[in-house]
Amino acid sequence: MISSAISAHLITHYTDAHYRIGTLAEPITLRIDQYSAPLARFLATSHQSYAAIISAYNPYSELLSDEENVAAHESLRNSLMHHATPVIESLNIDPAGVWPAEKSFFIPGIDLNTAKSLGQQFNQNAIVWIDRDAIPRLILLC
Repeated sequence: MISSAISAHLITHYTDAHYRIGTLAEPITLRIDQYSAPLARFLATSHQSYAAIISAYNPYSELLSDEENVAAHESLRNSLMHHATPVIESLNIDPAGVWPAEKSFFIPGIDLNTAKSLGQQFNQNAIVWIDRDAIPRLILLC
């Protein structure tokens, strides 16, 4: 097991979350360590081998005000403007309702090191990484 400063309880919240890509009528909902056929199709049709989901909400899992979270989200959006492929608005949802939903971005084609660096820049405990196997994995940053 990888040692982390993040509590096991908090990691469980991250792994239990639903990661919903897109805001259209049929978003793709991902779960950590579970294969997603719709995601595999999306990666194939967009000619991408990997992707990440990154949020700027609630740095280090400390709840911030809506205004602070929206400002951080917009700052992340601005940081992603140079990315070669379009980013997709996403939402991280706690099915137990303990944590409020957090806006995030699904970023196809971003490499793991860049994704980790962005997560760290925005003081996140973790990001979601998706490799060519279309299985989302939690990547701890602390």
